[in-house]
Amino acid sequence: MKSIITCAATLAAALCTLPAIAAAQDLTVGMPTTPPNIVHTPVLIAQDLGLFKKYGVTVKTVALEDGVKVYRAMLAGNIDIGMSPGAVTIIGASKSAPAKIILVNTPKFEASMVVRDNIKTIDDLKGKRIGIQQPGGFADINSRAVLRAAKIDPKDVNFISIATDDVPALVADQVDTAILHVDQEMFAKTKVPGLHAIARMWELQPKTLYLVDAVTDKTIKEKAAALKAYVKAHIEATRMIYTDEAKVLPIIVKYTGLPPDIAKQALDYMIKECIWDANSGLGAERITFTGDLMERVGNIDKGKAPKYEDVIDASFAKDAISELGEWKGPICPSAAM
Repeated sequence: MKSIITCAATLAAALCTLPAIAAAQDLTVGMPTTPPNIVHTPVLIAQDLGLFKKYGVTVKTVALEDGVKVYRAMLAGNIDIGMSPGAVTIIGASKSAPAKIILVNTPKFEASMVVRDNIKTIDDLKGKRIGIQQPGGFADINSRAVLRAAKIDPKDVNFISIATDDVPALVADQVDTAILHVDQEMFAKTKVPGLHAIARMWELQPKTLYLVDAVTDKTIKEKAAALKAYVKAHIEATRMIYTDEAKVLPIIVKYTGLPPDIAKQALDYMIKECIWDANSGLGAERITFTGDLMERVGNIDKGKAPKYEDVIDASFAKDAISELGEWKGPICPSAAM
């Protein structure tokens, strides 16, 4: 866990070599994976349904390799908005990175440990082949969290490095576990029906902040009107996930490349689990908890966990919700503003 977070903790001074691609009054959004998973698609739904245009802003998306690179690119000014991990962004704030979170429509940690049928519970993981991409990466961090919950020493399992896409290795019986998004899990089950989830990260770590929209203080100052339009359209698109599946499902299929039936199955499950927050997700509890957690595990210096106001600029979301109205549908626990 420490390698990726330690890297993130020094990013306030980091430079990114990507070319400057954001136009003067438009917005460029960095996404953490390609193709996107369903959890990442509200920005694409807003784009395809003309919601950004409706509110007077042009938004382009660019896919980077992971959330840390998205965060670095945002800090360097090469993108305007970074869809980056909540923990990474909070660690950056503890190091005085000049950036704020303006929206958290994905507060819940949408990922699961999916295993082969020889594993029934997390207590059966001892001695098993744990699939990860790289030490300190997304799968490694989350797999270790599951092991901690089972009180299993990492030395008592076999970590197996696999390709970026976990699904083929799990299907081919090269590993016993993989950390998958819901849509990946549903797809993998079509290949090996015995695969099943033994840990949902949003249940195992219910207060941990997952994915945020972060921007620099400079962008806040220079593109305030565009950011307000972005947040408003993004919130409206998220609400459409809950209310108009007929419109959003074809867009999800288009960008994820999933078979329509798998996309629908995954989307329906994620809606039931209230994965997205249809207001702002800027509640203090998750942000404070995640900052305190990073301090406890040593990724933020003792006594340096940032205050809520050092991490959040809620002004754009407050303005957007004052115009759209407070959402009365599903609201994830502790996520309301």
